Amino acid sequence: MIFFLLLIQPNFKNFIEIELQMNQIIAKKKFSEDVTKFEIRSPIALNEINAGQYILLTVAENEPGIAVAVLKTNPEKVSVTVLVYANNYYSGRLAELNAGSELFAIDGPFGYPVPVENFGTVLCVSRGPGAVLLLPVLNSLHAAGNRIITILSAQTNEGIILEEQIKAVSDELITVTDDGSYGEKRSVCQAITQAIQTSKINQVVAVGSATTIKVACAHTTKYNIPVQSILYLTKAGKNNGHGIFNISSCGTSKSVCVDGYNFNAWYSGFGEMIKRFGDEEEIPCKIDLAREVNSFV
Repeated sequence: MIFFLLLIQPNFKNFIEIELQMNQIIAKKKFSEDVTKFEIRSPIALNEINAGQYILLTVAENEPGIAVAVLKTNPEKVSVTVLVYANNYYSGRLAELNAGSELFAIDGPFGYPVPVENFGTVLCVSRGPGAVLLLPVLNSLHAAGNRIITILSAQTNEGIILEEQIKAVSDELITVTDDGSYGEKRSVCQAITQAIQTSKINQVVAVGSATTIKVACAHTTKYNIPVQSILYLTKAGKNNGHGIFNISSCGTSKSVCVDGYNFNAWYSGFGEMIKRFGDEEEIPCKIDLAREVNSFV
């Protein structure tokens, strides 16, 4: 796709027409085996894209769009910088592309922005690949002047990603693994509880599977702390969208709202949400999650 950009000089007399190759990767950087950062030239960069929203990248015709988190846009360069987590065949194909490669299509932005303001102290909780979606939110919260405590959790050390990048925009970073292979050996439940008991938390952001969000709510609702969440589905398909949904949870309405690409549904409990979207996972906790969650549903 060819895109013509007209630049008007300050004196308004001279016009410069620049021919740009659209949907072209102009820079690539691998953060880890599974996470790659791309800068892509696309007119989508002229749109306002906020933290919590995402765009769809299509590598080839008749292939599904891959939902990716947007780190930043650069209207002057007509480029957008995204993070790709390679967890299946199609996202793996995308991650293998190099500078100079062209994508078939770029669509979006989709989803609703995560509300960002100077809340005070924000506890951010991420499980596994949820860190890819958390990083743009952290950047925005940091820019708004918040004090940020971040918990990165995973089953093993291989699930801890983007640690260096997240540490750069966090005032405190807590890394935990279920098996103790990296960071502290304790559950995300214990880490959340300690953070709440040792700091005055004004807001919580939870990113990950339905179970991750369920756990975060179970530990924060009793303290009346509002929670903003992004549901990340590792196995998105035609029946559950593109894998990313914003969620406003643990609110006074005592319900869960899921908004995504062509999707708007209300859920009265986490059990139904998990049944609808699947992606259940085991998270070691020493509390009765059903009892805790049902106390506010």
